[in-house]
Amino acid sequence: MNAIIITGERSAENYASLLIDHIKKIASDINFYSVCSYIISNKTTKVGDYTNISVIGIKEAKNVLKEALKLQHTVKKTIKEKNIKLVILIDFPEFNMPIAKFSKKLGAKVVYYITPQVWAWRRYRTKKLDLYTDLIIPILPFERCFLNLNNIDKNKIAYFGHPLVDLLYEKVGKHKKENVILIMPGSRNSEILFHAEVMLKAAEIIKKQTDRFDFVWVYPEHLNTENIKHLTEKYEFVNIKRDPHIWMDKAYFGILKSGTTTLEAALFGLPMVVAYRVSNISYRVGKMLIKNIKFISLPNLILNKPIVKELLQDEFNEHNIADAFFEIYHDKSAYKKMQENLKNISTALGEYPITPKIAKAIVEIL
Repeated sequence: MNAIIITGERSAENYASLLIDHIKKIASDINFYSVCSYIISNKTTKVGDYTNISVIGIKEAKNVLKEALKLQHTVKKTIKEKNIKLVILIDFPEFNMPIAKFSKKLGAKVVYYITPQVWAWRRYRTKKLDLYTDLIIPILPFERCFLNLNNIDKNKIAYFGHPLVDLLYEKVGKHKKENVILIMPGSRNSEILFHAEVMLKAAEIIKKQTDRFDFVWVYPEHLNTENIKHLTEKYEFVNIKRDPHIWMDKAYFGILKSGTTTLEAALFGLPMVVAYRVSNISYRVGKMLIKNIKFISLPNLILNKPIVKELLQDEFNEHNIADAFFEIYHDKSAYKKMQENLKNISTALGEYPITPKIAKAIVEIL
């Protein structure tokens, strides 16, 4: 039987990799096609790459619309010509929701794994999510509650926990802590454009006030370091590394872009400051659309309290980042309290292993 799995960024692709492995253990005859970068390309027949269309913000999305529509056409053609019977959509809602509708009309089983953030904005999408899917798998506890309360067939909703629990299970606590400040501006070119230099300027401020720390920028494996040569030459004291989890385990503090990275860091117990910035037009539109959301970072959202400092849009500058660091660097009790709060995240995300249960639920609908 042919299946397709569609991812739109690094984290989703890591979860896809785990999922494919566990589905194959149960149903070895399933043949996977994919939209991916490099992480699952050796496990699937790759029909397209999301790298150049995976952006944040309305203005940014407009710039890649033509390429995104072209890839959507390729995916639809593949689903039809290869008689795809199982479609697994992972996050990436602007791209994936039309694919869900198309696939459902053709009679394929549609699984939405890592659901769109309908709890934050565009809540009307819950109706489409219900109409165009056979199985809905949220990964955050409050998402399950939201979906249950918003007119979605409860028999379609399957919650098991967050796959990060599996991904990081054997990695946490394997390295000795070092005097390292970790910098992670994002995994997309657009995110790096918005976040990197401000974070590096903050690192420079910290370095001038204390010489205790080394600085590590974990740069995504799928991106070419030539793209940041102008920054690495300007901030020579920053070391470019590739493996994020090793450095989350080793680091003393993180300067991180909002997103799944913050949740990963939380599971490593890494104190952090969380930043997020997009174009002004994207921010203004987003502010109008997003309702009743107090936080942007996943650690704060999950525990519904301000565990880590968030710096959004105009507040995101090098001085505020440095201040956030020194606030807990000079107050050891505040640093320890943040660490203790972050430990509670692990309990909230479910009991290992998560992905085998998800794989079983997917195979059972076939």
